[in-house]
Amino acid sequence: MNKRMTIGMILLLSAFPLFAADVPFGTVDYVEGDVTITRSGKTMNDLNIGDSIAVNDMIKTGNDGALIIALDKRTGMRGTLVVKAKSVAYIRLTEDATSPKTTIDLVAGSVASKVAKLSGSPSMQVQTASAVMGVRGTEYGVAASVNGSIMAWCAEGMVECSDGTDTVPLPPGKAVEKQPSERLRLMPVAVSTPEEFEKQWIAEEIQAFRSGGVRLVQDYEKRYIDLYAQFNKQFDALQKSSVLGKWLSEDKEGRKINPNDPATMRDKKDMIGPIMDLRKNLFIFERIYYRLEEIDGIVTGTPIERAELRPGIKVSDFFKRFRADRDALARKVALFRYAEKLYELRNQGGAGLPGSGGLSDDDFFGSSDF
Repeated sequence: MNKRMTIGMILLLSAFPLFAADVPFGTVDYVEGDVTITRSGKTMNDLNIGDSIAVNDMIKTGNDGALIIALDKRTGMRGTLVVKAKSVAYIRLTEDATSPKTTIDLVAGSVASKVAKLSGSPSMQVQTASAVMGVRGTEYGVAASVNGSIMAWCAEGMVECSDGTDTVPLPPGKAVEKQPSERLRLMPVAVSTPEEFEKQWIAEEIQAFRSGGVRLVQDYEKRYIDLYAQFNKQFDALQKSSVLGKWLSEDKEGRKINPNDPATMRDKKDMIGPIMDLRKNLFIFERIYYRLEEIDGIVTGTPIERAELRPGIKVSDFFKRFRADRDALARKVALFRYAEKLYELRNQGGAGLPGSGGLSDDDFFGSSDF
């Protein structure tokens, strides 16, 4: 089957060139339905078994999509990662001599994994907006709901769950839940399989959303508008940077970059502020965006769609604007991710941004009010 490179939602511009060799994370072991991989500003939506999955890829699955990734030995683990339907996740990997650290940044939806360590002390964790699940065992799953709740289950081994305040060990046969503004709590997995338990939990979360849908949409609308305005302001500062224009030209020309050149170091100093401001914004903004994308499908054709968010503005009016923003937002985020990559290529040969692979714990827990 021939590969096709197409324009898709978020992180893409067809004019952007490909970057330096991508670090392998794994290969496609199974794929079905609507699945896209976004890498270096381009989106692949025609995946085959054996195709590569690289570090920093964004994986997005549709309503009928599913992807199973066979892990590369570079992760220090043997096994698979499953990205389930209606999910968005980033793949991160931090390496050193003995203990590579894999982070799955779960923006929306759910993932599961069954792994075994190869050698040394590799680790894996799933990061969400309000909790981190550190895997010390072999088989687990994590799901994020439309309400902002997080749930994780463990079938084998042990998962350690932390929300920045509490840390809860999760043994086999149990699940842990984090509701907004509440503490982590353990729950028994009271059905035949963890997967069935997860499906039931997600269905109950959607039903809970419908019972208070207008109020929740009001909250998400406000966050979306505020974060988008902040994003646009920060993006304008980045787009006007003369350094960014210089980097784009250098990349187009294929110029070799010396990270230790004094001019390169000055350029990085000028760029790090705008890039980090946008990274912090997008950590929350992307989650709000994809949650609203899920809500859009839930409320369409229901009485919630006709309810007023405020005088003269219905839920349907807001989602009409939300859909209209999509293309412009895609182009802007694509340019930001391109700038981020160009910075990394100038940072000791691609060592990454400060906090690469996810914000630091202080930034992470400090920036979320979910």
